[in-house]
Amino acid sequence: MAALAGAALSTGDARGVLAQAVPPPPAPPRPAAPSDGAHVEAATEHLREMWHSLVRADNLFGPRHALAAVRQQLHLLDHLLGQAGGEQRVELLRLAARYAESAAWLHEDSADLPNASAWTGRAMEWATESGDQAMVAWTLFRKSQQATTRGNAAQSVSLAQAVLRNEPVLTPSMRASALQQAAHGHALDGDERACHSLLDEAHSFAASTETKGDARSGHGDFCTPGYIEIQRANCWLALRRPDLAVPVFERTLDHIPDAYQRDKGFAQARLSKAYAETGRYEESAESAASALATARSSGSLRTMHETVAAVNVLGAAHTSPAVTMLFDSISDEPEF
Repeated sequence: MAALAGAALSTGDARGVLAQAVPPPPAPPRPAAPSDGAHVEAATEHLREMWHSLVRADNLFGPRHALAAVRQQLHLLDHLLGQAGGEQRVELLRLAARYAESAAWLHEDSADLPNASAWTGRAMEWATESGDQAMVAWTLFRKSQQATTRGNAAQSVSLAQAVLRNEPVLTPSMRASALQQAAHGHALDGDERACHSLLDEAHSFAASTETKGDARSGHGDFCTPGYIEIQRANCWLALRRPDLAVPVFERTLDHIPDAYQRDKGFAQARLSKAYAETGRYEESAESAASALATARSSGSLRTMHETVAAVNVLGAAHTSPAVTMLFDSISDEPEF
């Protein structure tokens, strides 16, 4: 069976549906200029609370529902930055860096790595200007993730190590995130021992499983023990050991917190590929169907591309009515 054209698009190569230059138009009308410092302070607090809601909306529903709101709030923050000075400007810059990092992630989940990289750079610029070293470190983590998406092992490791050099500002969950990210780089480089040693170490700093997915507990609150084990399974795939990836996926998928169901869909796509590579074709088709449903409901092209890759592996090895239905279903997607 012929492979779907979309499978040739890695997450790093795809432009997706959001390939506008940064900052993305169209912009909403400019608000009236704030009349005084109290107005700016109130607006900043409102936008800070809104950010937590947007992070949770992204985790629950995906980029389709969150990106437009993030764009609007970034436009408003840009306007407020032109009005504020002193400590108020510093606080606005720190908040703008958070929104820019969120925009970066939403573009990445929309399979638009160029805009994701651009917004990560903007977040780093604003964080540096405001003296928010924790956010600077976090943007280094995000750059390491993007290097992994591009398959750059050396940069994945070195950027994760750069995060870890920011010892005074790292929370435990930030450290766990950086350690597992370095593990990905070593997996890409074929270094199994270094990879799994780092993953084991990351468990010592893992975030609470009680996370609500709104980042109120700080950067990296997604990096729970279950998340780290899902990354171990992904690393086994990078190390070309799908046989070892399968049992890790199977015992961990049901422990992903409810707030991160889209991550579960992405993991199901990876599990589908691992099943196909180990000859468990019917289970591969079932996992791919679940991943496809998540990709559609959330608008996550990142998950969709991973599902297409899994279905192509499955289709090259096995033909059945279930596989044919998957190909037909994916072919109906406008991106493919």
